[in-house]
Amino acid sequence: MENDGFRSQLSAYKDGELEGDLSEKMSLHLRNCAACRKELGELEQVDSLVKDMPKLELNESFFLQIIAGISTKEKDRLESAPFSKRVFAKFLQTADSIFELISGHEYERTATLDEFSDFPPLSMSHAYFQVIGQQK
Repeated sequence: MENDGFRSQLSAYKDGELEGDLSEKMSLHLRNCAACRKELGELEQVDSLVKDMPKLELNESFFLQIIAGISTKEKDRLESAPFSKRVFAKFLQTADSIFELISGHEYERTATLDEFSDFPPLSMSHAYFQVIGQQK
């Protein structure tokens, strides 16, 4: 792995998200690479600053705006899709609802992000940044 490959994984390493072999390779690389050690230190400083920031108090309308934004985006996306995709999407939603009823939400899990700005279009993070952008 080239230095850029290691640098792109520093945040995941810092957060303990790298698998065993990759984590060991990163540890070895950090022993030999001053630039990556420096960048890791900077990431840790940013983490510390963020953790020390005061928590924002958000009113209920903020969350309603996020939910409305998600609903609107999903509705627009489905309305512009071909008929076959709309029907298939409804089928999948129904199947998902049935599966949730049967399993009791046991299958919920989150996916890892490849990079900080990697927010799926219908995720809460994406909707959050959309709402924040509209308020500026």
